[in-house]
Amino acid sequence: MLKNVLMVLFCISIVQGAQRYEAEEAVVDENAIVKVEDADASGGMYINMKEGTLSFNVTVSSSDFYTLWVVYSQPSDTNGKIQNLSVNGVSKGQISFPYAKEFVRLKGSAKIKLVNGSNTIQITKSWGWVNIDYIELTPYETTPFKLPEMLVTADASENAKKLYSFIKENFGKKVISGVMTNRVMENDENKTPMTVQTQVEVAYIISKSGKTPALMGFDFMHGSGYNSDNMWHMGYTAAALALAEDLYKKGGIPIFCWHWKDPSKSVEAFYSPSSGNTPSVEFNLLKAYKDAPACETFDTESAEYKAIISDLDQIAGYLKTLADKNIPVLWRPLHEASGKWFWWGYRGANACKSLYKLMYDRFTKEHHLNNLIWVWTTDEASDALDWYPGDQYVDIVGRDYYYYPREKNHGSLVASFEKVKDIFEGKKIITLSENGSVPHPDSMKTDGAGWSWFMPWYGEYTMDGWAHDNTADDWESIMNNEYVITLDKMPGWENYNPEVSTVLQSEKVNDLSSILQLKQGKCVFTNGLKGITNVEVYSLQGKRIGSYNVNPGSVSNSIDMGTITRGMYLVRLIGKNVASRSQVLVVK
Repeated sequence: MLKNVLMVLFCISIVQGAQRYEAEEAVVDENAIVKVEDADASGGMYINMKEGTLSFNVTVSSSDFYTLWVVYSQPSDTNGKIQNLSVNGVSKGQISFPYAKEFVRLKGSAKIKLVNGSNTIQITKSWGWVNIDYIELTPYETTPFKLPEMLVTADASENAKKLYSFIKENFGKKVISGVMTNRVMENDENKTPMTVQTQVEVAYIISKSGKTPALMGFDFMHGSGYNSDNMWHMGYTAAALALAEDLYKKGGIPIFCWHWKDPSKSVEAFYSPSSGNTPSVEFNLLKAYKDAPACETFDTESAEYKAIISDLDQIAGYLKTLADKNIPVLWRPLHEASGKWFWWGYRGANACKSLYKLMYDRFTKEHHLNNLIWVWTTDEASDALDWYPGDQYVDIVGRDYYYYPREKNHGSLVASFEKVKDIFEGKKIITLSENGSVPHPDSMKTDGAGWSWFMPWYGEYTMDGWAHDNTADDWESIMNNEYVITLDKMPGWENYNPEVSTVLQSEKVNDLSSILQLKQGKCVFTNGLKGITNVEVYSLQGKRIGSYNVNPGSVSNSIDMGTITRGMYLVRLIGKNVASRSQVLVVK
């Protein structure tokens, strides 16, 4: 952070509708920021923000949520720039500034909380320079999530449905605690798998908070590629699988990513040449396609395609060992692709998306893996949807967030949460799939930043390294907060009865009411129920009201439903050789 800077604060009166705040009146450090005269700019001037911080003092008449708009231009980098956003000294995430030759109006943050009276909004340099003319505030308008009831895998296992239902049920109400693991086996000749209690990062959190994370992250980093067939690498993968099984049996949630090493097995690496890491992967994904750069058709005879398929089949085999034990997995492949620092993103969005779809099809159709909940990792850039495989391939959208410059910061990251919600139109659960400092639960609640789970990276990110991302005191406070789901608060998978989200996972028909009516005390059917053998009735909260047998030989049926009251109910029809159907009906 900048030191010894002179903060010049500009105060404008009560916000009514859209209220403007000029950037030239919010300069923090004149040595890092240049005022540029421009007759076309608001107020005749804009700010060329090279470094430093712009600090706006705003006054509002009521404590409430507001939307922050920024009028900017960014003609220097087609990949976009990023600045950090804080409100009243607390980080709210970042603002991504797409390439723009002329000044345009950008929704900087859909949702920030301001208190009655004076507030400070700061935009601080992170990844680049940007020209800022002014900011505006408007009242925040909430939009509901429209989450799918079904997993993208059509024949998802019952336990996968249970896990998704649990995540969906708690989304926006609680946050699931998690941590990424590094070591998963003991340093002995037998390569003994660690347990949930002895794994290094988890043991640290337990020692500081008395609580165990409900979610643990694992990696197939050593499951394919160069050296993957030696004893240590195979032992690591086996230990990760064993630890995932141990966690699930204790009621927890396993999540796997895959730092996919060079498919050609030339080097033991996964970073691209642009990452600056050595060695880097020279594997050219474009050569796996017949029609690059469109990348819609694979060249199945190419060495690159065959190498990819070999690795996919190897990892599918590992995931199958969990599927055979009815263990569901949050599966987060090809993460951080748009950064292009991994080989799977280095050749562009088209190549990466087709690779993801190939993996999905190979896993679900060839290997029949039905235990996976598919998690896509996005950024907040203007081209985020260009990288997105599509709603039919993704169950949950994750955001990897590390504050830059790196520092201890437990803000809610609500700006990032709302940005991702906007990009994906509220159609997917949103999670903090990787992070440095864990957003404090009270901050998440206050700001309405409803991340599904958090998962700080292993090592010093979790165990109080040089940047003090997460200290012992932080873990004590976070893990014992009522908003946080720890392992001891998990329901136990054998005991968990999903709410309505799992019940709804069946084909809907246009007008089920034409063959079925609910009345007080009775459920009346007509001969349209051919083939139906059972009827299940649920409240909209997921509580089963009753399950009733239907006489298939009768043209109509009337079942006594007891004291069912007026209201809306979910009715599910089940029959032999008949697709299940469900619909909400009204008891009159």
